[in-house]
Amino acid sequence: MPGKRARRHFSQLSEFERGLIIGMKTAGWSTRRVAGHVNRSECAVRNCWQQWTREGTHARKTESGVTRKTTRREDRRIVRQALVDPTVTRSTIRADVGVVIVPLTISRHLAEANLKSKRPFRALPLLPEHRQLRLQWCQARSMWNVTDWQKVVFSNESWFALGTDENRVRVWRRPGKRYNSVHTVLRHTALTAGVMI
Repeated sequence: MPGKRARRHFSQLSEFERGLIIGMKTAGWSTRRVAGHVNRSECAVRNCWQQWTREGTHARKTESGVTRKTTRREDRRIVRQALVDPTVTRSTIRADVGVVIVPLTISRHLAEANLKSKRPFRALPLLPEHRQLRLQWCQARSMWNVTDWQKVVFSNESWFALGTDENRVRVWRRPGKRYNSVHTVLRHTALTAGVMI
């Protein structure tokens, strides 16, 4: 039970507890005695009483934190842009909305709409002829042993970015929608080096 008591000790005061604290303090109880009675810290009791004497209210403040830079309408516009064109960049969205906001704010608004920045799924447009050629290639090498495969060199491209801009296309999409949209799947239109079609 000590863990439970500690959690309650530091949790938010309820409206009833705030009223109880003010009533007991008005009756002349000491801060220590009130804190022991309501099982709260003396600091919480003192803060509640100071708010009552200073503001005449014991209600918790609902507004806190940084003020919003965008309106609800602008938030909807940001999300709509990412849904219409998933490859749109944050700087393009910011220029279109016309409000001075940092890119992190745009990402936060899109995350609230469950849109994340992901790399698009890349797909090869394989025709039936391509599939037939791949099958023939595999069948021709199905009887190869380890010595035969040791003569083949398998290579993979490594990609390095020296700057901050990767020049990679990213898309805004919801989790589980990787293959669903035409915009979130990039299809190769030409032969790529190292890709056997």
